Amino acid sequence: MAPPVNRFDGEALGLVLFALGIFLAVTLILPQFADGGFMTQAHAALTGWLGWGAYLLPVIPVAYGVLVFLGRDLAGLTRRVLGGVLVVASLLALHEVFVPGAAGEGAARLMAPLTGGLSYAAALLPLVTLTLGLEIMLRYPGFTLLKTFFRGLSVLLGGATSQVQGAIEARQDGRDSARTRIPVRQALAAHTRDLELLRKLYPEDRDLKAQQGEVRAAGRELRSLDEAGLKALERDLAGWREVTATFVAHAARDLREAVAAEAPAAGADAETAANDVRAGRHELRVELPSTLASGAVERLRRVMITDLQRLAQRAGKLERERQAAEKALAKADAGILTRELPARRERERAWRELAEDFTAWRARERHYPGWPDLAAAFDRAPTELAAALAEALAADPEGTLAAQEEWRARLDRAQKEALERAQAMAVQTHVMPTAEDAGPAPTLDFDFTGTFPQDPPQPPEEPGGLPLPSSTTVLTAVMPRPEAPPGAGGGQASTPARPAAQATLETQKDRAQEDAAPWESAQPERRRPTQGAVDLALPGYDLLDPVPAAALNTAQLDVAARQRAAVIDQTLRHFNLQAKVVDFARGPTVTRYEIEPAPGEKISRIASLSNDLARALAVGGVRVEAPVPGKSVIGLEVPNVDREPVTFHQAAAAPSFRSSRARLPIILGKSIDGELMVGDLAKMPHLLIAGSTGSGKSVCVNTLITSLLYRYLPGELRFLMVDPKMVELTPYDGIPHLVRPVVTNPMDAAGVLLGAVAHMERRYKMMSQVGAKNLEQFNAKMRQVNEAELPHLVIIIDELADLMITSPKEVESAIMRLAQMARATGMHLVLATQRPSVDILTSLIKVNVPARIAFAVSSSHDSRTILDSVGAERLTGMGDMLFYQPGLIKPLRLQGPYISEVESARITDELRRQVFDDAFVEQYGSDFDGTVEASGPTLDKGNMDFSDPHLRQAALICIEEGQGSVSRLQRRLSVGHARAGKLMDMLEAMGIVSKHQGSKPREVLITEADLPEYFGK
Repeated sequence: MAPPVNRFDGEALGLVLFALGIFLAVTLILPQFADGGFMTQAHAALTGWLGWGAYLLPVIPVAYGVLVFLGRDLAGLTRRVLGGVLVVASLLALHEVFVPGAAGEGAARLMAPLTGGLSYAAALLPLVTLTLGLEIMLRYPGFTLLKTFFRGLSVLLGGATSQVQGAIEARQDGRDSARTRIPVRQALAAHTRDLELLRKLYPEDRDLKAQQGEVRAAGRELRSLDEAGLKALERDLAGWREVTATFVAHAARDLREAVAAEAPAAGADAETAANDVRAGRHELRVELPSTLASGAVERLRRVMITDLQRLAQRAGKLERERQAAEKALAKADAGILTRELPARRERERAWRELAEDFTAWRARERHYPGWPDLAAAFDRAPTELAAALAEALAADPEGTLAAQEEWRARLDRAQKEALERAQAMAVQTHVMPTAEDAGPAPTLDFDFTGTFPQDPPQPPEEPGGLPLPSSTTVLTAVMPRPEAPPGAGGGQASTPARPAAQATLETQKDRAQEDAAPWESAQPERRRPTQGAVDLALPGYDLLDPVPAAALNTAQLDVAARQRAAVIDQTLRHFNLQAKVVDFARGPTVTRYEIEPAPGEKISRIASLSNDLARALAVGGVRVEAPVPGKSVIGLEVPNVDREPVTFHQAAAAPSFRSSRARLPIILGKSIDGELMVGDLAKMPHLLIAGSTGSGKSVCVNTLITSLLYRYLPGELRFLMVDPKMVELTPYDGIPHLVRPVVTNPMDAAGVLLGAVAHMERRYKMMSQVGAKNLEQFNAKMRQVNEAELPHLVIIIDELADLMITSPKEVESAIMRLAQMARATGMHLVLATQRPSVDILTSLIKVNVPARIAFAVSSSHDSRTILDSVGAERLTGMGDMLFYQPGLIKPLRLQGPYISEVESARITDELRRQVFDDAFVEQYGSDFDGTVEASGPTLDKGNMDFSDPHLRQAALICIEEGQGSVSRLQRRLSVGHARAGKLMDMLEAMGIVSKHQGSKPREVLITEADLPEYFGK
């Protein structure tokens, strides 16, 4: 293989050639103004030998230099240069023939022998070479122009010969028969050509063969015919034409019938299936997540959709060709038959191939139903099973699709083995649930929902239609635990770090219990300890306030809504507007009346009457949505007299949240149509929340945080909270989901955000080392090698304005870096502010944070600052908001759910008591420190309370067990994670335990005999 050409060498050669061309041009031009020297001698030599052709010489190196410098192909230019040189040489030779001595010495020496012997006839040779040069430049075959010239000359001479022959025949016969013979000869020639075409199509037809022989014989006898013979030949020719036309008509009719019947059913079926997929009526239209097994099925689904689209395109093309052929055969002649008969044979072959390909596609499509659910079950199974399915789908997709039952049986076997192991370990450790607590033993499945041998009792319902709230049973699979390390003392054994795959399995089982059937809430409340540390689990619904009963009379509300609709119609008539209310939808906060204008009525006239309509309805203000997306009506949103309460318990218990497949589901609120909107923070991927004081902004932030707390354990999701107001987010301080305590000092917030940027860059390096593009791929690879996974990280800033005032450059730069790059690493921003001004919400922040929530603001200017559109100034407050994210046509009006401070306090108190071995903070916590020294993070002893009564007992526990661990201190001392972490920091500062060593436990540096030196006797 030839070595690669250096780009620098090509550019240098191009410049040299270009300079050579410029030098030649200067040489040929400058001697006109200067005499003597090298330039004059070069000019005389070039023009003396080449004549006027020397002035075209610089074009060649300039053209080559430009193409070489640009790295273009030189083949086309070389062909044109050779042809051009031949053309110029031929023109110089012609010039020398007719004007001797005017074309240069070279042309004179070349043409001297020819002109001396042939005189002006010597010009024939340059003419021939001139045509050859033109043919080379135009890519014509050799001597094409000469052949065309002589062919035209022969036609002219043939016409003259025919006229002379006709005159001679007229003189010989004494009659003017030439005018009759010539048309007959031409008609015979045309009919002969038609017969030759038909004979090629139908070589076995005897009638065509006999007629062709008769026509040829008549052509040979044409010269000897007199006037009477010519008239008889004309009659015979008319009869032959009629016979041929009848034959062509019959053949065209047969061919047209065959063309009309050639389209198989596979073509129509392929187009129908493609239309179903395009319209969303086919199962293949549903996209699957990019997990291990589902991702393999998703790739196969995309291949099947692409194959179907290609089949439909082929079928459409063949059908169009068939229809064109059928139309052309309606008035066919010999030429059309010659074209359409071979085309029809080619289409038959194409139709057969299409039918075979569609049959193969249909065979794959018949096996596809059921695979999305099966792949989802494999994703929830151990990683080895999901990886085996993905490899099988990649190696043999058709065979694997057809073997769905075998893979389902393989999954069932794995389920049984997992259940048997869990039951065996439960018996060994004596932690099987009693019948009093758990009822009948559930059957574990990899979708982690319990199935019972008999139908469960239906839960009692409240007037609102929702089940009564109760505690949520948390089912934790009992997995094998390693023995305590040597040297551990007595007391309760602590739990070492488990493998990532096993921890993920238990996490998913715990989480799935929150997604169980609603009747579980009616089971007896599980006894929960009131003090001490508890196992890691998702918060239960018993921590929330009960769902309030529906206190509103729906029938009375409907009557009031119709009365308001009549008032709107009457107001529109007063202003001479041809429009009427055709429907209404009552939401929790506002009612949307759908107004249909008459044809020709402008929407702007109705939109301009918002204040007049508010006055007529006696409300504070109405919002006009013109038009309603998906409908040909105008929406008029009128505040309700009585608000319908929307609580967080009601929203969290809704099926749309519990069964959501979003990666980071957050509860947004209830729409006007009564649907609960659940967003995906991972797809947004950042969120901006803005509104005036008291409009519901802080409640929205609490709802967002609690939504994620009800779906994810600390190993899967972490928070980094910044709260300069020290009011809204400080109640979450101490929960295990925090990577560090809530940042309340605005001066430290910039450093923490820059630390988050450093952690983001660390994640990118870790992903590049394993070849992952995003966090999901990285965690999947970590599960395969049984390594620790990275959790999602949500950074919440409650008051952005305060940070932008104290450290605008550092905060804005950190936010920009995170907003632009953090999505792939699983880090997402939630920014909240009550000051929506352009100096706070800069253009850079708005560009990189596309998803926004606007609460009630004071002016339309603030609304444009948040949403780039008006509307937020007409919101009613108390959770009434407008939500927008890319993909929505217009902002969506929602009523955010309400969660009280008491509910948040119950949830955070429960989370603080949970035992959690925080390996993530121990390994990566230094990234989020406000200031990082070269030697690593330092401990501020001034902020430590060494008078903690548990400090001596914590040191004794570490000495007894031979190692230090925050989770062991939680369990042994029955304290929360935050306090256990502070105790471990104080032991490190005192020199009792070593510094953090990654995922390894801390070493104990003293013995029990040394304790009096630190704590006294």
